[in-house]
Amino acid sequence: MSHEVFLAKVPIFSACTTTEIQAIASVTQEHTFEPGQIIVTQGTPGQAFYLILSGRVEILRDNQSLGAFGPGDFFGEMSLLDQAPRSATIRSIEHTACLMLSSWDFKALLEKYPSIAVKLLEVISRRLRVADERLGR
Repeated sequence: MSHEVFLAKVPIFSACTTTEIQAIASVTQEHTFEPGQIIVTQGTPGQAFYLILSGRVEILRDNQSLGAFGPGDFFGEMSLLDQAPRSATIRSIEHTACLMLSSWDFKALLEKYPSIAVKLLEVISRRLRVADERLGR
């Protein structure tokens, strides 16, 4: 499956046009991780968004497992907008391939395609509302 197809299926980019998806894909980089390798570390500044192409990763907060992500899942979306500390550590469980989009490449892309920002903010807003509802229960 092409990187464009994967990106178009990610909820935060699903409303983007084909041209916008191609532009996003053009600034992504594919990275591979061996089992047990740390991809991001809780508490460090977030600088990139990751989309899992293959493999599985474990989500850890304060050394407690919160679950796992697999192909099509993503993490670090808030890092596209700010460089706040990571809320969790992500460690590969098996050989894993991810598309990485750096925050600086994404911000440069927004200068050319500002409509991507509006679409991203709509999705992040919905995700925050869902999280808020869960916390309220």
